[in-house]
Amino acid sequence: MRIDHIAYRVADRKKTAEFFVEAFNYIISDEFEINFEDGSKARCYALVPPERVYDTIAFKAWAMFGEVEYHSPPEIFISEGTRESIVGKWVSERNSIGGIHHIAYQVDDVEGVMRQWETNGWAEFTTTHPIEADGLSQCFTKPHPLTGVIYEFIYRTKKGFNIENVKDLMESTT
Repeated sequence: MRIDHIAYRVADRKKTAEFFVEAFNYIISDEFEINFEDGSKARCYALVPPERVYDTIAFKAWAMFGEVEYHSPPEIFISEGTRESIVGKWVSERNSIGGIHHIAYQVDDVEGVMRQWETNGWAEFTTTHPIEADGLSQCFTKPHPLTGVIYEFIYRTKKGFNIENVKDLMESTT
């Protein structure tokens, strides 16, 4: 397992993105808006690390004792919502600053990880099955009782995020 991305829900996505660009050399790779049924919105950025030079997440590098697998740093996902949106309400509950919403781990079998975590009592999930879209399978845990963190498990066959999956995941947290 490796960290795929870290998602932030914030009051100001532009300033937050500028921070990651300037301080960590991240690159904004995508920008999109999610429109919810109630008329509220979330505006999102996806950022990739400067090391992301290949289409694959892992690549080989030579070390003193031979070849090793190297993983790029995680992507960053930033969302900012209108006041009445899922994102806006979440940020408002956190002193109107927001913060890390979840940490996403890349796995080979999202459904299998869900069943393992449920069987072992490690987490409850916001959905009974993974949320599926073209090239993506994802799920969220509820905030973990020991860490307070929401974990996402994700399997990708394509790069990037899918707007409908992001919307469905956001709606699963209400």
